[in-house]
Amino acid sequence: MNKLSIKDFAASFGTTEDDIRENCLEIINSVDFNYSIIDGSARDKLILDILKRIDADQQVIGAPKRQQVWDKGWGENLKGFVSSDYDLNELIPKFIRPNQPIRFNLNYIQPSNPNFELDFFSVFRLWLFKKYFSDYSHVYEFGCGTGFNLVALAQQYPDKELYGLDFVPSSVELVNQVGDHHSYNISGHLFDMISPDASFALEKNSAMFTIGSIEQLAGKFESFVEYILKQPVSLCVHVEPTIELYDENILVDYLAIKFQGKRGYTDNFLPYLKKLESDKVVEILKVKRLFFGSLFLEGYNCIIWRPTNK
Repeated sequence: MNKLSIKDFAASFGTTEDDIRENCLEIINSVDFNYSIIDGSARDKLILDILKRIDADQQVIGAPKRQQVWDKGWGENLKGFVSSDYDLNELIPKFIRPNQPIRFNLNYIQPSNPNFELDFFSVFRLWLFKKYFSDYSHVYEFGCGTGFNLVALAQQYPDKELYGLDFVPSSVELVNQVGDHHSYNISGHLFDMISPDASFALEKNSAMFTIGSIEQLAGKFESFVEYILKQPVSLCVHVEPTIELYDENILVDYLAIKFQGKRGYTDNFLPYLKKLESDKVVEILKVKRLFFGSLFLEGYNCIIWRPTNK
């Protein structure tokens, strides 16, 4: 049996142990981060199952019907939130699945804690928000879903003005109800990242972030980046699957490439930002593969940049 240490988290996030210790040590020490590496015949069986599930998968990202799927999905979270007397646990997205083998450091692992992925992400998110958002009074999440991440940000920074933007009405209603019933400074707004509303103006010296929403644009991200570049935003943070960070000569990476390609998740986002950097339009501050993810892909890679004209 293995156990994640503060050293493992620091290596994954691309920082120092002291930087992690400042605000995440309590969680790391209190949560069960034990796991075993899946190997031998069990690994063979798991890989075969992954291949079969990839071959059978019919979901296509960016298809028109996906808007209805997301509206229905966030609507289910909204219904659960209201019927549970506004329990914040109802905001946990259903795609973070408990009791699953997951990826870590190019291995498939079996956690002893059924919520290992969620708990790991919670540590990462706490560190990320502390590290990068402390200096900004206004923060925007694009593709905010249930408002799950905005709640964590509001709990960490109760005085900040937070905005949740999504392209389906059920998300906007849910985020506004979260803000109202828990007295968080969070407001929801309808916004389509593929066809951005230029009249929606962001505040000066603000920050924005996405977590798993660029992936859903099916490669149609250029209009959104152009919109951000025209806004007075000082910092942009993305936590996204990034196909360019995989190594196709490593089996677990090849399977993730195969899965992301079949689904149609966004690619070329990082090369696009690098081209903008070469043109001196943006400055990329950090690119870090966490070597951590769910069964089929690594969805928590970190890309941080800023416009150079701000």
